[in-house]
Amino acid sequence: MVQNDSTIDVLISGAGPAGLMMACQLALHNISFRIIDKKVSPVMHSGALIVHGRTLEIFHQMGIAEKAIETGIIAQTINIRFNQPENFTLDISDLGKDLTRFPFLLMIEQWQTENLLIQFLKDREHSVENNSTLVNFTPEKDLVTSEIQKPDGTVEIVKSKFLIGADGNNSLVRTKLNIPFPGKTHLARLFITDCEAQLPFHFNEIFFSFTTTHTAGFFPLPENRRRVDGLIPVIQQKEQVGFDDVSNFFYSDIHSGIKLLNPQWFSVFRSHSRCAQTFRQNRCFLVGDAAHVHSPVGAQGMNTGLQDAHNLAWKLAFYIRGKASENILESYQEERRPLAQKIIRSTDFAYSFMTSNSMPVRFLRLKLAPLLLPIFLRKFKNSTRLRNRIFTSISGIGIKYKQNLMHDSVGNFPDHAPKPGERLPHFVYEMGGKTCSIYDGLDSITYHLFVFGKQILPEPFRLVLEKYSEVISVKYISCEPGTQHLFKSFGLEYEGCYLVRPDLYIAWRSRDFNAEEFGKYLDQIILKK
Repeated sequence: MVQNDSTIDVLISGAGPAGLMMACQLALHNISFRIIDKKVSPVMHSGALIVHGRTLEIFHQMGIAEKAIETGIIAQTINIRFNQPENFTLDISDLGKDLTRFPFLLMIEQWQTENLLIQFLKDREHSVENNSTLVNFTPEKDLVTSEIQKPDGTVEIVKSKFLIGADGNNSLVRTKLNIPFPGKTHLARLFITDCEAQLPFHFNEIFFSFTTTHTAGFFPLPENRRRVDGLIPVIQQKEQVGFDDVSNFFYSDIHSGIKLLNPQWFSVFRSHSRCAQTFRQNRCFLVGDAAHVHSPVGAQGMNTGLQDAHNLAWKLAFYIRGKASENILESYQEERRPLAQKIIRSTDFAYSFMTSNSMPVRFLRLKLAPLLLPIFLRKFKNSTRLRNRIFTSISGIGIKYKQNLMHDSVGNFPDHAPKPGERLPHFVYEMGGKTCSIYDGLDSITYHLFVFGKQILPEPFRLVLEKYSEVISVKYISCEPGTQHLFKSFGLEYEGCYLVRPDLYIAWRSRDFNAEEFGKYLDQIILKK
């Protein structure tokens, strides 16, 4: 064994999307880390395909959102077919209009998402240690001692202050810690493939097909390719199944208009729904699939994992730099585990509706749904409120936290005003003759204090702020015609302030500049310089 004498802050096991996001965020905070992965190189297939609006907001903080959009495809339409040639069409081109800078579903292959994050690391002189496997570790009081098998077969001993298990569904970190992973594995086998496709609709449309013999989804990829997944009888009937079995199945249905050819990737799998009993054990944390797995319905898996890492990284950085107490680390599980459980419940329900072979569910899916869908489509087209509710739910922008990093407000705010625990809402406004976004300039390194209506802070309030100047940046928004809607939306008349966390969740708010209350809140969360 080779002993590494230096101690790093964080060792990340697993370089999938969640592990890479953790590394990127730690790099921004200048926290020392290593990220290892047992794979020789990233896998080149579509994998987790959809990137939602909340994840793109995180990418925007990192400066890579535009690159992601240039690489991917924005879905314009969802077509749905129920056991008949007629398609029901859902226009999603403006689904989340005005709710976020990214009001759409972005189709980008997982390997491309990973490449963006890997390049982000390379630009900051970090890299993934591929073909390196965590084989054992020992948690101690102040350190974790890990054994890493290197490409040449030698074992390196690494000491770190924290260990992050981003090592997937079969997580060694979770297993070694004896953390239960309760849940279920669905019996039905599904197929998934990247291939060329001839389909009866436009290339950037999503298509779902429900018939008495199959359930399938078709998603756009570049170069006339499709990601296709679903459930068909042959997958359940044969132990060994290949792409030809799937393509022949669809080709035999002359009315489907579906022809699949030239596969780049094919796999058969069972869907899992599981959540770790705890996301933290002392100095070890679980993120992404190591912490929770759920059905592919709604494309929540990768997005939730990326957001796990984003939530945890700044808290780890604050603690390691001596800017926060250990309570900030406890908040990771308090905020993220209930969310994972909620996603598992909702995706399980949708998965059962789409795949169950029971007579009542088949009746609902194939008989009742086609009758009700036209009514829903009319309401969807005419109701901005309904579209907003759907987008808020699936995109992640509606996630709320109700734990110990938030504080009740000072002053009486109207009900419509954003509350502590909610994501900072997206607004565009005019100030000083310029068009601005409220998200402009908000990195993931500091807290952000939005000061409304004042250019000079009251002296007592300013003195409190100075104690925390290393970890709080200030953004001033003046009261003028172009910002009046902003003041109204935030429940303010002429002045007030909102404190926003590095992950853009509202932490505290006040309709005045009460220095005593502001200081009390900060004393609970942040250690003074």
